[in-house]
Amino acid sequence: MHASHAGWSRPPPVRKAGWTAGFVALCLGQFLAHQTSLIFSVLIPVLTSEWRISASQAGVILGAFQLGTLGAYVGVGFLLDRIRSKPIMVWSAALVAAGDLLFALFARNFASGLTIRLIVGIVYGGLYLPALKQIAQTIPLDRRGTATGIYVGTIVVAYAVPLYYMGVLAPRFGWRPTMVAVAAVELLGALVLAWKVPSVPLPAALQRLGPSRYVGDVLGNRSARRVILAYTGHNWELFGMWGWLTPFMVQVLLARGGGNTEALARGGLLAAWAIGLGGGIGAVLGGRLSDRLGRAETAMLMLGASMVCSAVFGWLFSAPLILLITIALLYGIVSLADSPSYSASLMEVDLTKAAQIGPTAQWGWAFVLLALGPLAGLIALGPLRARRADLPAVARTGGHTGSGAG
Repeated sequence: MHASHAGWSRPPPVRKAGWTAGFVALCLGQFLAHQTSLIFSVLIPVLTSEWRISASQAGVILGAFQLGTLGAYVGVGFLLDRIRSKPIMVWSAALVAAGDLLFALFARNFASGLTIRLIVGIVYGGLYLPALKQIAQTIPLDRRGTATGIYVGTIVVAYAVPLYYMGVLAPRFGWRPTMVAVAAVELLGALVLAWKVPSVPLPAALQRLGPSRYVGDVLGNRSARRVILAYTGHNWELFGMWGWLTPFMVQVLLARGGGNTEALARGGLLAAWAIGLGGGIGAVLGGRLSDRLGRAETAMLMLGASMVCSAVFGWLFSAPLILLITIALLYGIVSLADSPSYSASLMEVDLTKAAQIGPTAQWGWAFVLLALGPLAGLIALGPLRARRADLPAVARTGGHTGSGAG
């Protein structure tokens, strides 16, 4: 996050004491502000009926959120070289809360739901990257890897927990009042970030970084382009799996004779376990393996495993529930375990709905589409494996463990 060229100032030294409270506030505020990420996927079974929309339209709304976040990442990355990370996080959290409130009050159909979720996705993109910069600027070097891992784990839990409580609360109190409560929680997250997270001055040299330099440094770096391509493929699969896992589990339980309320609650719980527990294990496992095996090697190993999971998971619609849950947990682990090497987002639409085929084939082909992401990542990272042996030991590991959720 700082310039290494001659004449550029070094980042300010980090005090070894006094950073803990700010880091705890960062994790807490980010946890509260990240509630919205997968909420719409829980509501798909409800809204497809209430709004009379198809599964494909629901997929478009789900993907619009991720597309908005993806676009925002590009802009936020540019802004972080010019604006302190704290105000970006605070305003993003507040705007996410406002967006979810608007969704609760005014989303009535496909068009309004799509528009509001796209806007929420855009402002949501201002949360994650500034937090990584905040950690780099405020955490001592010898604690930075651990701190990053804790932060990533916190975000994964923030993704998973709403899958359960939304499935429980929405049928009892209605999805609109529940979304209002979610907006209040996210606003609390903005207040925590504003109150306790320290504000780090921006180095003067970074303020002079021009757009041509910002774009040229990326486009002119072949290895960086390969990592970005692999990172994009990773997120095609990751966010697709995260977004579709809850409605998939709900449909599985409905097909086995469960009631709507029970299926929504239990489906959300199963998805939360697969994403939260699996993702937490995957983040730790991926971080450790990336230090031992190398970044590209670990990413390729996990991409291969997750590609297999994507190729087979949807076809298990009618399989024994215990087998399905076991594979879902494994899927949750391997789909996130390459995140210590990169991060981003995805858009996925159910292309088989119009084909009038059974639910097993519909979900099977839907998840097979996600396998295209890790396949692209494997192709992109292949040439980077051979280069690792030629690098110094420190360069192979990056100096410390780095992580990212999504």
